[in-house]
Amino acid sequence: MARAIPAPVTRPKTKKSLRTVRRQDWLWAVLFLGPNLALFGLFMAWPVAYGFWISLHKWDFITEPEWRGLDNYRYVFEDPLTPTLIKNTIYYVGGCTIPLIGVALGTAVLLNAVSRFKVVWRGIYFLPLVMSSVAAAVVWNWLYARDAGLINFGLSKVGIGSTDWLFNTDWAMPAVVLMTVWKLLPFNTILFLAGLQEIPVHLYEAAEIDGASSWRRFRDITLPLITPTTFFVLLITLFGLLFGSFDIINVMTQGGPLDATNIFIYNIYQNGFQYFDMGYASAQAYLLFVVVFVLTILNFRLQKRWVHY
Repeated sequence: MARAIPAPVTRPKTKKSLRTVRRQDWLWAVLFLGPNLALFGLFMAWPVAYGFWISLHKWDFITEPEWRGLDNYRYVFEDPLTPTLIKNTIYYVGGCTIPLIGVALGTAVLLNAVSRFKVVWRGIYFLPLVMSSVAAAVVWNWLYARDAGLINFGLSKVGIGSTDWLFNTDWAMPAVVLMTVWKLLPFNTILFLAGLQEIPVHLYEAAEIDGASSWRRFRDITLPLITPTTFFVLLITLFGLLFGSFDIINVMTQGGPLDATNIFIYNIYQNGFQYFDMGYASAQAYLLFVVVFVLTILNFRLQKRWVHY
Protein backbone atom coordinates (compact mmCIF):
# COMPACT_ATOMS: atom_id res chain seq x y z
CA MET A 1 0.00 0.00 0.00
CA ALA A 2 1.45 3.34 -1.10
CA ARG A 3 2.24 5.80 1.62
CA ALA A 4 0.39 9.12 1.42
CA ILE A 5 2.55 12.12 0.73
CA PRO A 6 1.94 14.84 3.29
CA ALA A 7 0.77 18.19 1.96
CA PRO A 8 3.36 20.96 2.02
CA VAL A 9 3.14 23.23 4.97
CA THR A 10 2.48 26.84 4.00
CA ARG A 11 3.67 29.40 6.41
CA PRO A 12 1.45 32.41 6.88
CA LYS A 13 2.93 35.58 5.51
CA THR A 14 4.07 38.00 8.12
CA LYS A 15 3.16 41.67 8.13
CA LYS A 16 6.69 42.46 7.06
CA SER A 17 6.53 40.21 3.97
CA LEU A 18 3.10 41.60 2.98
CA ARG A 19 4.47 45.10 3.31
CA THR A 20 7.40 44.16 1.06
CA VAL A 21 5.09 42.69 -1.61
CA ARG A 22 2.89 45.78 -1.58
CA ARG A 23 5.93 48.02 -1.85
CA GLN A 24 7.18 46.04 -4.84
CA ASP A 25 3.75 46.27 -6.51
CA TRP A 26 3.72 50.00 -5.92
CA LEU A 27 7.20 50.37 -7.41
CA TRP A 28 6.17 48.41 -10.50
CA ALA A 29 3.08 50.60 -10.87
CA VAL A 30 5.20 53.74 -10.64
CA LEU A 31 7.67 52.30 -13.16
CA PHE A 32 4.99 51.66 -15.79
CA LEU A 33 2.57 54.50 -15.06
CA GLY A 34 5.07 57.15 -13.99
CA PRO A 35 6.10 58.39 -17.46
CA ASN A 36 2.48 58.59 -18.64
CA LEU A 37 1.39 60.36 -15.47
CA ALA A 38 4.27 62.81 -15.77
CA LEU A 39 3.38 63.62 -19.39
CA PHE A 40 -0.30 63.93 -18.47
CA GLY A 41 0.50 66.32 -15.64
CA LEU A 42 2.90 68.38 -17.77
CA PHE A 43 0.83 68.69 -20.94
CA MET A 44 -2.76 68.26 -19.67
CA ALA A 45 -3.36 68.87 -15.97
CA TRP A 46 -1.00 71.85 -15.60
CA PRO A 47 -2.23 73.74 -18.71
CA VAL A 48 -5.86 73.21 -17.63
CA ALA A 49 -5.19 74.52 -14.13
CA TYR A 50 -3.07 77.41 -15.42
CA GLY A 51 -5.70 78.31 -18.00
CA PHE A 52 -8.35 78.55 -15.30
CA TRP A 53 -6.03 80.78 -13.26
CA ILE A 54 -5.54 83.00 -16.31
CA SER A 55 -9.33 83.22 -16.79
CA LEU A 56 -9.51 85.04 -13.46
CA HIS A 57 -7.03 87.71 -14.59
CA LYS A 58 -6.48 90.33 -17.25
CA TRP A 59 -3.35 89.41 -19.19
CA ASP A 60 -1.93 90.63 -22.50
CA PHE A 61 1.19 88.38 -22.67
CA ILE A 62 3.43 91.34 -21.75
CA THR A 63 2.40 92.96 -18.49
CA GLU A 64 1.83 91.21 -15.19
CA PRO A 65 -1.58 89.49 -14.87
CA GLU A 66 -4.15 91.72 -13.17
CA TRP A 67 -6.74 90.11 -10.93
CA ARG A 68 -10.30 90.27 -12.24
CA GLY A 69 -12.04 87.48 -10.37
CA LEU A 70 -15.22 86.44 -12.13
CA ASP A 71 -15.50 89.62 -14.21
CA ASN A 72 -14.31 87.81 -17.34
CA TYR A 73 -17.06 85.21 -16.97
CA ARG A 74 -19.67 87.88 -16.26
CA TYR A 75 -18.66 89.88 -19.32
CA VAL A 76 -19.19 86.83 -21.58
CA PHE A 77 -22.92 87.17 -20.84
CA GLU A 78 -22.82 90.97 -21.20
CA ASP A 79 -20.78 91.05 -24.41
CA PRO A 80 -23.05 92.30 -27.27
CA LEU A 81 -21.31 89.84 -29.62
CA THR A 82 -22.24 86.78 -27.53
CA PRO A 83 -25.81 86.35 -28.94
CA THR A 84 -24.37 86.41 -32.47
CA LEU A 85 -21.75 83.82 -31.52
CA ILE A 86 -24.38 81.56 -29.98
CA LYS A 87 -26.66 81.85 -33.02
CA ASN A 88 -23.81 81.23 -35.47
CA THR A 89 -22.47 78.28 -33.48
CA ILE A 90 -25.91 76.62 -33.30
CA TYR A 91 -26.43 77.27 -37.02
CA TYR A 92 -23.03 75.86 -37.93
CA VAL A 93 -23.13 72.80 -35.64
CA GLY A 94 -26.76 71.97 -36.44
CA GLY A 95 -26.36 72.56 -40.16
CA CYS A 96 -23.35 70.24 -40.28
CA THR A 97 -24.47 67.54 -37.83
CA ILE A 98 -27.75 66.62 -39.56
CA PRO A 99 -26.19 65.77 -42.97
CA LEU A 100 -23.07 64.34 -41.33
CA ILE A 101 -25.30 61.70 -39.76
CA GLY A 102 -28.13 61.27 -42.27
CA VAL A 103 -26.11 61.52 -45.48
CA ALA A 104 -23.22 59.55 -44.00
CA LEU A 105 -25.54 56.69 -43.04
CA GLY A 106 -27.20 56.68 -46.46
CA THR A 107 -23.84 56.71 -48.21
CA ALA A 108 -22.57 53.87 -46.02
CA VAL A 109 -25.65 51.78 -46.88
CA LEU A 110 -25.06 52.34 -50.60
CA LEU A 111 -21.34 51.57 -50.38
CA ASN A 112 -22.08 48.45 -48.34
CA ALA A 113 -24.46 47.23 -51.04
CA VAL A 114 -22.09 47.83 -53.97
CA SER A 115 -20.91 44.54 -55.43
CA ARG A 116 -18.77 45.58 -58.41
CA PHE A 117 -15.65 47.72 -58.02
CA LYS A 118 -16.38 48.06 -54.29
CA VAL A 119 -12.78 48.89 -53.36
CA VAL A 120 -12.45 51.45 -56.17
CA TRP A 121 -15.64 53.30 -55.26
CA ARG A 122 -14.74 53.39 -51.58
CA GLY A 123 -11.24 54.66 -52.35
CA ILE A 124 -12.54 57.47 -54.55
CA TYR A 125 -15.13 58.52 -52.00
CA PHE A 126 -12.68 58.59 -49.11
CA LEU A 127 -10.15 60.83 -50.86
CA PRO A 128 -11.25 64.03 -49.01
CA LEU A 129 -10.32 62.32 -45.76
CA VAL A 130 -6.61 62.32 -46.57
CA MET A 131 -6.57 66.05 -47.38
CA SER A 132 -5.76 68.49 -44.60
CA SER A 133 -8.48 70.93 -43.58
CA VAL A 134 -6.36 73.93 -44.53
CA ALA A 135 -5.67 72.60 -48.04
CA ALA A 136 -9.34 71.71 -48.49
CA ALA A 137 -10.41 75.18 -47.36
CA VAL A 138 -8.02 76.80 -49.87
CA VAL A 139 -9.44 74.68 -52.70
CA TRP A 140 -13.00 75.59 -51.73
CA ASN A 141 -12.04 79.28 -51.61
CA TRP A 142 -11.13 78.96 -55.28
CA LEU A 143 -14.38 77.16 -56.02
CA TYR A 144 -16.36 79.94 -54.29
CA ALA A 145 -14.44 82.79 -56.00
CA ARG A 146 -16.78 85.30 -57.60
CA ASP A 147 -15.02 85.88 -60.92
CA ALA A 148 -12.95 82.73 -61.52
CA GLY A 149 -14.73 80.21 -59.31
CA LEU A 150 -15.93 76.94 -60.76
CA ILE A 151 -19.29 77.15 -58.96
CA ASN A 152 -20.18 80.56 -60.40
CA PHE A 153 -18.94 79.41 -63.81
CA GLY A 154 -21.33 76.46 -63.72
CA LEU A 155 -24.22 78.63 -62.56
CA SER A 156 -23.58 81.11 -65.35
CA LYS A 157 -24.02 78.32 -67.89
CA VAL A 158 -27.61 77.79 -66.72
CA GLY A 159 -28.42 81.50 -66.63
CA ILE A 160 -27.86 82.18 -62.91
CA GLY A 161 -25.82 85.22 -61.95
CA SER A 162 -22.63 84.95 -59.94
CA THR A 163 -22.64 85.28 -56.15
CA ASP A 164 -19.84 86.41 -53.88
CA TRP A 165 -20.35 83.40 -51.63
CA LEU A 166 -17.85 84.06 -48.85
CA PHE A 167 -18.48 87.83 -48.73
CA ASN A 168 -22.27 87.68 -48.60
CA THR A 169 -23.82 87.69 -45.13
CA ASP A 170 -26.64 85.41 -46.29
CA TRP A 171 -24.54 82.81 -48.12
CA ALA A 172 -21.25 82.76 -46.20
CA MET A 173 -22.39 80.36 -43.46
CA PRO A 174 -24.15 77.92 -45.85
CA ALA A 175 -20.98 77.91 -47.96
CA VAL A 176 -18.82 77.05 -44.94
CA VAL A 177 -21.32 74.39 -43.82
CA LEU A 178 -21.23 72.75 -47.26
CA MET A 179 -17.43 72.62 -47.27
CA THR A 180 -17.34 71.21 -43.73
CA VAL A 181 -19.83 68.47 -44.57
CA TRP A 182 -17.80 67.54 -47.66
CA LYS A 183 -14.62 67.31 -45.58
CA LEU A 184 -15.98 65.33 -42.60
CA LEU A 185 -18.49 63.09 -44.39
CA PRO A 186 -16.01 60.31 -45.36
CA PHE A 187 -14.89 59.75 -41.76
CA ASN A 188 -18.45 59.35 -40.49
CA THR A 189 -19.22 57.10 -43.45
CA ILE A 190 -16.32 54.82 -42.47
CA LEU A 191 -17.74 54.50 -38.96
CA PHE A 192 -21.23 53.72 -40.23
CA LEU A 193 -19.83 51.26 -42.75
CA ALA A 194 -18.02 49.43 -39.96
CA GLY A 195 -21.24 49.33 -37.93
CA LEU A 196 -23.25 47.99 -40.87
CA GLN A 197 -20.80 45.16 -41.41
CA GLU A 198 -21.30 44.03 -37.81
CA ILE A 199 -25.03 43.40 -38.35
CA PRO A 200 -25.64 39.63 -38.79
CA VAL A 201 -26.52 38.77 -42.38
CA HIS A 202 -29.00 36.08 -41.34
CA LEU A 203 -31.36 38.78 -40.01
CA TYR A 204 -31.70 40.25 -43.50
CA GLU A 205 -32.06 36.80 -45.02
CA ALA A 206 -34.86 35.89 -42.60
CA ALA A 207 -36.65 39.18 -43.25
CA GLU A 208 -36.34 38.70 -47.02
CA ILE A 209 -37.82 35.20 -46.72
CA ASP A 210 -40.73 36.67 -44.78
CA GLY A 211 -41.35 39.07 -47.64
CA ALA A 212 -40.08 42.29 -46.03
CA SER A 213 -39.27 45.06 -48.50
CA SER A 214 -35.92 46.87 -48.62
CA TRP A 215 -37.37 49.82 -46.71
CA ARG A 216 -38.80 47.53 -43.99
CA ARG A 217 -35.45 45.77 -43.63
CA PHE A 218 -33.71 49.13 -43.32
CA ARG A 219 -36.25 50.52 -40.84
CA ASP A 220 -36.68 47.43 -38.63
CA ILE A 221 -33.18 45.93 -38.76
CA THR A 222 -30.57 48.44 -39.88
CA LEU A 223 -31.71 51.52 -37.99
CA PRO A 224 -32.16 49.85 -34.55
CA LEU A 225 -28.91 47.86 -34.76
CA ILE A 226 -26.88 50.84 -36.01
CA THR A 227 -27.93 53.09 -33.09
CA PRO A 228 -24.74 52.48 -31.01
CA THR A 229 -22.65 53.65 -33.96
CA THR A 230 -25.03 56.57 -34.51
CA PHE A 231 -24.62 57.64 -30.89
CA PHE A 232 -20.83 57.51 -31.17
CA VAL A 233 -20.85 59.43 -34.47
CA LEU A 234 -23.14 62.07 -32.95
CA LEU A 235 -20.77 62.68 -30.03
CA ILE A 236 -17.55 62.90 -32.03
CA THR A 237 -19.25 65.09 -34.64
CA LEU A 238 -20.41 67.56 -31.99
CA PHE A 239 -16.96 67.64 -30.39
CA GLY A 240 -15.23 68.03 -33.73
CA LEU A 241 -17.46 70.91 -34.83
CA LEU A 242 -17.37 72.79 -31.53
CA PHE A 243 -13.62 72.45 -30.95
CA GLY A 244 -12.05 71.60 -34.31
CA SER A 245 -13.51 74.08 -36.80
CA PHE A 246 -11.05 76.90 -36.24
CA ASP A 247 -8.86 76.10 -39.25
CA ILE A 248 -11.78 76.01 -41.69
CA ILE A 249 -13.23 79.33 -40.47
CA ASN A 250 -9.81 80.96 -40.32
CA VAL A 251 -8.85 80.07 -43.89
CA MET A 252 -12.22 80.67 -45.54
CA THR A 253 -13.83 83.70 -43.87
CA GLN A 254 -11.91 84.80 -40.73
CA GLY A 255 -15.30 85.05 -39.05
CA GLY A 256 -16.71 87.47 -41.62
CA PRO A 257 -18.41 89.08 -43.30
CA LEU A 258 -19.65 91.22 -40.41
CA ASP A 259 -19.29 88.26 -37.98
CA ALA A 260 -21.71 86.19 -40.08
CA THR A 261 -19.49 83.10 -39.68
CA ASN A 262 -17.90 83.95 -36.35
CA ILE A 263 -18.38 81.02 -33.96
CA PHE A 264 -17.23 80.57 -30.37
CA ILE A 265 -14.03 78.66 -31.08
CA TYR A 266 -12.84 81.28 -33.57
CA ASN A 267 -13.79 84.20 -31.33
CA ILE A 268 -11.72 82.63 -28.55
CA TYR A 269 -8.73 82.76 -30.89
CA GLN A 270 -9.50 86.37 -31.80
CA ASN A 271 -9.70 87.54 -28.20
CA GLY A 272 -6.59 85.65 -27.17
CA PHE A 273 -4.20 86.12 -30.08
CA GLN A 274 -5.50 89.14 -31.99
CA TYR A 275 -6.85 91.37 -29.21
CA PHE A 276 -4.40 89.98 -26.58
CA ASP A 277 -7.05 89.54 -23.90
CA MET A 278 -6.05 86.06 -22.82
CA GLY A 279 -8.07 86.18 -19.59
CA TYR A 280 -11.35 86.78 -21.43
CA ALA A 281 -10.50 84.16 -24.05
CA SER A 282 -9.78 81.63 -21.31
CA ALA A 283 -13.12 82.38 -19.64
CA GLN A 284 -14.88 81.80 -22.96
CA ALA A 285 -13.03 78.52 -23.40
CA TYR A 286 -14.05 77.23 -19.98
CA LEU A 287 -17.68 78.20 -20.52
CA LEU A 288 -17.60 76.38 -23.85
CA PHE A 289 -16.20 73.34 -22.05
CA VAL A 290 -19.07 73.48 -19.55
CA VAL A 291 -21.61 73.60 -22.39
CA VAL A 292 -20.00 70.61 -24.11
CA PHE A 293 -19.85 68.71 -20.82
CA VAL A 294 -23.56 69.32 -20.19
CA LEU A 295 -24.41 68.24 -23.75
CA THR A 296 -22.38 65.06 -23.26
CA ILE A 297 -24.15 64.18 -20.01
CA LEU A 298 -27.52 64.92 -21.63
CA ASN A 299 -26.71 62.67 -24.59
CA PHE A 300 -25.64 59.83 -22.33
CA ARG A 301 -28.88 60.11 -20.39
CA LEU A 302 -31.06 60.28 -23.49
CA GLN A 303 -29.30 57.36 -25.19
CA LYS A 304 -31.21 54.92 -22.97
CA ARG A 305 -34.38 55.85 -24.88
CA TRP A 306 -33.14 55.19 -28.43
CA VAL A 307 -29.82 53.30 -28.41
CA HIS A 308 -30.16 49.50 -28.61
CA TYR A 309 -27.11 47.51 -27.53
